[in-house]
Amino acid sequence: MAPAGDYKADVAILEGDDFIRTGVVTSGRDLLSSGKVKRLVIVLQNIAPAHRPYGINENYPDIVKQKLKNLGLKETEFKVIVVPSRHPVTLKEAEVVLESLSKENIKSAILLSPGFHTRRSYLAYQYVGIPLQIKIFPSACFTEYQLNNWWVQEPGVRDFTTELFKLVYYLAGGYIPFKFYY
Repeated sequence: MAPAGDYKADVAILEGDDFIRTGVVTSGRDLLSSGKVKRLVIVLQNIAPAHRPYGINENYPDIVKQKLKNLGLKETEFKVIVVPSRHPVTLKEAEVVLESLSKENIKSAILLSPGFHTRRSYLAYQYVGIPLQIKIFPSACFTEYQLNNWWVQEPGVRDFTTELFKLVYYLAGGYIPFKFYY
């Protein structure tokens, strides 16, 4: 459920939702500094100002960009893509992100996703990436629990169960063809 490997690619896609996890950004920075990728692509879902967490009044994508600059990254080393939150969310996200990257002649990407979400996300991105000739390499980031004992930690059990049901839903609903599940 949590594929990973040692890959090299044009970009690293850092998957977020309304917000991006610090651990995912740290993993992306490590890939960039090691030379395994040339650029980071941070994916955020569009959230209305009324739905932002209390106390965040600024534009969150702008905050992320500024924080990346504060870490010493140049604007040429990252891109923030804000995607609409439409059903099925992960598949629609993959379509928007990979369509944008295909226009930049990107041919490979390491997909950094949180925890067990990686399997479904990888399959959705792979499905969308094949006709665009973009190779996707999965990499799971475990920030709330450890992979070696996730079953004894409540967040791990919850994440595994939730993502297993979502994966079955995507497969049964035809959002990801069964032939892509291997």
